[in-house]
Amino acid sequence: MIQSHRYLPIHLLTFFWIAQAVSLFGDRLNNFSLVALINKFAEDPGMTLSKVYLAMYLPIFVLAPLIGILLDKLDKRWVLVVTDALRGALVMLIPPLFALTGSFLPVYGLIFLLATGNLFFLPAKSGLVPELVPEERLVKINSTLWVAGIIGVIGGFLGGGFIFDYLSWRTCFYLDGATYLLSAALLVSIAVHRRGGEPGVKRKDAGSITVAAALREGFKAVRGSRDIREPLGLQTLIFFAAGGFSVLAIVLIGEASPPGSSLGLSVTGLSVGLGMGVGSIVANRLPSDRRFRSRIEAALLFLFVPGTAVIAAGGLWLICAGAFACGLAASPLMIISESELQRAISNGMRGRIFSFREILTRSFFLLSAFLFSTLGESAGRGLMLFLLGLFLALSGIIWVLAQRAGRDR
Repeated sequence: MIQSHRYLPIHLLTFFWIAQAVSLFGDRLNNFSLVALINKFAEDPGMTLSKVYLAMYLPIFVLAPLIGILLDKLDKRWVLVVTDALRGALVMLIPPLFALTGSFLPVYGLIFLLATGNLFFLPAKSGLVPELVPEERLVKINSTLWVAGIIGVIGGFLGGGFIFDYLSWRTCFYLDGATYLLSAALLVSIAVHRRGGEPGVKRKDAGSITVAAALREGFKAVRGSRDIREPLGLQTLIFFAAGGFSVLAIVLIGEASPPGSSLGLSVTGLSVGLGMGVGSIVANRLPSDRRFRSRIEAALLFLFVPGTAVIAAGGLWLICAGAFACGLAASPLMIISESELQRAISNGMRGRIFSFREILTRSFFLLSAFLFSTLGESAGRGLMLFLLGLFLALSGIIWVLAQRAGRDR
């Protein structure tokens, strides 16, 4: 009887799902609003955007290890509530501060704080899911949450333009802040719910561990466990490809779109989202046998080759078709690897390892973005995009099969 009360009931899981969709809508709306604000008011949009990216990524390299240690000592449920509430308040400060000063300097400071909030929210969410549902349901729940993310991303991507253009830039930020506050309100019900027989989350000797010892312990766990290393390596490869894809494909989309129109970007974003939605359904229906799943992962990785080849061929509808294929391939790979990580990491280490994952994946994303931005200008963006897809497929297949061979020995 106690077992039946250990995890969240279905209505609270529904609240959690809605909160994720609302929060991710806020994330995407915030990103869109910042870019639109820069394009509208900045004297040098390129330089201003570079400073925004610096403010966004600086917390990852400076604070992520410390935040990971902190998360292992805190109740992740309340971390999500407090983080979303604070992010909502910070976003709502952007319009009055910018209007008062006419400068982007206070905006950079708020972006730094928002990015710090993201460093609490994302690892806490990844680490919390296995505490909310049984292990055998992780793939199903992660695929369902992935759909919530897709809805939030598409909604923020498509809705941001309408709100910014037809209402006002201030409305865009105020609505963005309201979505974070709504998400926080929905998450309160999860935070106050306690698993049967567990009055609270126990953190044995949480206060005695040092930063250096915690970091060594986290790195040792990643290096010493194939169950952690395999999905983490696959996610890193996907983020590396995403960095190059972002700088190469956006230019190709702009060249294929009518002059001055954002239709191509919107339609391509919708195509990626639809592909990811179909991919999440595929992931939800895959059998649990690890050997069969390795073959499926290899097949999905190979799908990036024709997907990027079609995008590189040019033409808006071909780009949309290729984007759909890439979304279809990426979604199950991310869902499966996320579920495997959540199974493999012990409760007391999740904050550290998921924070380490943020550093690792974002570093490779940035490296790839700068690398392929340079190579695309000299060697041609279409060719480099295809080579990037080929690299992801081959290296990913080799990684998956090598890990399986090591496991079979």
